[in-house]
Amino acid sequence: MDSSKVLILNQTFEALQVCSARRAIILLYTGRAERVEDTARVLRSPSVAFPVPSVIRLHRFVRKPPLQTLSFNKKNILKRDGHTCQYCGHNSGERMTIDHVLPRSLGGRTVWENVVSACRACNLRKGNRTPPEAGMTLLRPPAKPISVFYLGILATSRERLEAWRKYLPAGAVAGGRANGPEAGRRM
Repeated sequence: MDSSKVLILNQTFEALQVCSARRAIILLYTGRAERVEDTARVLRSPSVAFPVPSVIRLHRFVRKPPLQTLSFNKKNILKRDGHTCQYCGHNSGERMTIDHVLPRSLGGRTVWENVVSACRACNLRKGNRTPPEAGMTLLRPPAKPISVFYLGILATSRERLEAWRKYLPAGAVAGGRANGPEAGRRM
């Protein structure tokens, strides 16, 4: 149960953090939060069955610290892309390289919007060409993550990404557009 992750929303339906299912059930049981979405899993005891939540919402408002700036480095690029080659979809973890979509020799800059993770084979195959010249396509266009917090959600919780997408701001989810916290608001 501790390996399951639950998204915690503030009272205003904005994402606050990710916690373990155990912690989320404690928050629900003590009345400090309400369930927004559940998983198909059920936690059972001799006297009660408790659905394991996927998203919970706190009853009180929690002030969030200002967003931290995000460092541009290989580790964060790999987190943004889920340690997955953006050309073939292969996930080889530590053996990933960084590729410039528009090569530096052709005027490409080393910025979030021009750099993707790639396996060594795809990086060598693409070489000093653009993806169309090499006959390759990107799985997702590269974009700058909007904060350290959302990058952490993406890195630790790939399996829940679809269920959480509507609670994350637009641009927080690589490879698709989230509808923002307003989409999940239920009043």
